[in-house]
Amino acid sequence: MKVKVKLFGTASLRFPGYKSGEAIEVEIPDCAKIRDLFANLEISIQGSIVTADGHVVEADDILADGTSVHVFSLLYGG
Repeated sequence: MKVKVKLFGTASLRFPGYKSGEAIEVEIPDCAKIRDLFANLEISIQGSIVTADGHVVEADDILADGTSVHVFSLLYGG
């Protein structure tokens, strides 16, 4: 199945040339969880807020084909 992923904050740095606001289409196995998507993208879920079709989701939530996922990396510093 395919999902569309938009990255915000530092998560986008993992993908050189990524244009803010554009979606990456990712193919993952049927019934994959949010944690599986992050493993596929090789990014850490820690320190991120994730939404799927506009709803905040957890690492063990299952994705559906065509889901739009937004990954917001929390900012650190001072």
